[in-house]
Amino acid sequence: MIRPCLAVSKFKADSTIKQVREQHLLDSGYQIEQSGNTVYVPLIRKIDNSIYFNFRTRKTGIERIIGDISKREVDTEKLSYIRLGNSLIFKQKISSKIARIFARMPGIENIYYETGKTTGTMRKPSLRLVYGPGGNTKLMEYGIIYIMDLQKVMFSPGNINTRSKMRSINLSGSTVIDMFCGIGYFSLQVMKNSMPGRMICCDINPDSTYYLKQNILANKISYQVDVLTGDSRTVIPFIIADYIIMGNFNSPYFISAALIRSRPGTEISMHYLATIENVGRREDSIMTMARKMGFLLTCKSSYTVKSVGPSYIHVNSIFKVVLAL
Repeated sequence: MIRPCLAVSKFKADSTIKQVREQHLLDSGYQIEQSGNTVYVPLIRKIDNSIYFNFRTRKTGIERIIGDISKREVDTEKLSYIRLGNSLIFKQKISSKIARIFARMPGIENIYYETGKTTGTMRKPSLRLVYGPGGNTKLMEYGIIYIMDLQKVMFSPGNINTRSKMRSINLSGSTVIDMFCGIGYFSLQVMKNSMPGRMICCDINPDSTYYLKQNILANKISYQVDVLTGDSRTVIPFIIADYIIMGNFNSPYFISAALIRSRPGTEISMHYLATIENVGRREDSIMTMARKMGFLLTCKSSYTVKSVGPSYIHVNSIFKVVLAL
């Protein structure tokens, strides 16, 4: 790329680069070039005594890493990963040599790869640690600190927009129940941005409730939060809630447990799977189940969170109890 620059002797290059940087004239998007005894310093604009030179674009840190991996004859286009705080999770198996190269990324301490899907009632991930000490991963998202062990508890980065929406729901003074709280994916936003009259969080995975307690401390939640471990249908006390969070794909099968803790006006946020073709029928089936139990629901809102494989979508619907017989 042809850019304006200063051409100086290599013996004066350091002082020139320092001066140009202090004047905020250095164009850091391009590499500083040298030909013989002359150094070419790229500028963001033309100034006195500047000339033009054909510069190479400066590679980012990740581009350099990808370049190093390509030299090892690895197909980098097939490498897919997500970053969660100080950890990387690869979708496919990688070698320890490749992991060590990616570990050069700033702030990366642990690297895992998936060995299977998140399965079972405990919702435990299947990950293998290939680099680093493992243990806690720390992530900051929309003002919330999440601490977790990625080999013990799940965390879905694809739900970020749904988690962020919890910030704008005013639940001050309300009784809130999170029936599948995990490490606080949704409820931490409520705790941080509202002042519920009572907050009850439950999860069947003891590792999840352990990390939820750690996250309550990390986010400086000063009021009492009841954290329960076990099956939410039986462990949660029979109180009436104003808002119920059901962040589990199996939530329709737990609808009766939510309804018996509801009254007219209670809102229930349900997450479930559906095909694109039967989203409407899925909503109707949930309201039909409620009607058979003596509760009349209306669907306030429903939207697609993300695709889940080739056949299903993740849906979040907000139902409101309008009548309880």
